Formats: sequence, C-alpha cells, structure tokens
Amino acid sequence: MNTWLYWAVPENRATHYLVLMCMALFVLPYILGIRYTLLGYLFNMIWLDLIYYWTYKFSEKNKKDKDDNTF
Repeated sequence: MNTWLYWAVPENRATHYLVLMCMALFVLPYILGIRYTLLGYLFNMIWLDLIYYWTYKFSEKNKKDKDDNTF
C-alpha cells in the first residue's frame, strides 16, 4: 500500500523537499508579512506535504509513461 500517509520522501529529493518546506513555511510568510499560529503551521505543513507527494507521483508517472512509449 503506497498512500500519502505511508510515503517517505526519497533520499535524492530530501534536500529539495526541505528547502521547499522552509521557503513555504518561513521565508515566504515573512516576506509577505503573514504570521501563523501553531495550528496554521501544522495545516500548511500537511497540505504542502500532500502537494509535494502529488507532484512527485505525477512526475514519476509521466517519466514511466514516457519511457514506455519509446520505440
């Protein structure tokens, strides 16, 4: 079973994931003047992680489909 709840970021994408999370949770809100509560950080971390999971799975599926269609 490979669902979002049991998924772990692959080692080769860990740095990208950490930079993205730091930028989205701390740097961007600071630049825009947004202040989160603890619950706000939790919700944002969850939906960012979910979006990262979806984009990773989508890119892996596209990569696999692209490889399958070669002649």
